[in-house]
Amino acid sequence: MRCVILTGGTVDNLSWLAGVLKKDDRVICVDGGSRYAAALGIVPHVIVGDMDSIDREKLNSFSGQGAVIREYPADKDDTDTALALAEALAGKPDEIVILGAIGTRFDHSLANVHLLRVALDHGVPARIVNRYNEISLVAPHRPAVVEGEPGDLFSLLPLTERVTGVHVRGARWPLRDATFVIGNPYGVSNRLAAGRAEISIASGLLLLIKVNERGEMSCR
Repeated sequence: MRCVILTGGTVDNLSWLAGVLKKDDRVICVDGGSRYAAALGIVPHVIVGDMDSIDREKLNSFSGQGAVIREYPADKDDTDTALALAEALAGKPDEIVILGAIGTRFDHSLANVHLLRVALDHGVPARIVNRYNEISLVAPHRPAVVEGEPGDLFSLLPLTERVTGVHVRGARWPLRDATFVIGNPYGVSNRLAAGRAEISIASGLLLLIKVNERGEMSCR
């Protein structure tokens, strides 16, 4: 089962969003993300948050249609998206896709990227997706594959202080047993040499950002 977390960040194309969502997805909305669900005529399975970004009439309407409401106080230690992730993990999904997680609040965007580590620690693959980017983690026990057309962009950045044993095969600029450190972002803007690149590491955590310059990132 795939779980989709729909947050209140930027989604600038509802047609794209409609194409990303699948009929069998379990949809969890962070309170502001419910406006996107409403625009598409979707009833979320769960709405999570302090409900500061959704009006009570709409919230009651969703509740009447079967949505489960998990309301939390505004003063709390966790972000609303962190609470939504905990809700998603409790359902033991096969994977988690987080949408609307990148927007005008860079602090929230970066915090959402850090949440990928939480999903990894629970053994659940997770990624953040918008029209232009797909962000995921590469770990020693979780190598990654980038598929696409020759010349497609992807970037690699360390999430931990050091990432060792970095192997990149099938890229225009391959790497063998490389080390990444914070402050030296030389993994930005690599490209596929053919249709597939393989990435593995020995230690640390590596951010993988697949980039779609055409602005139509798919979400299989």
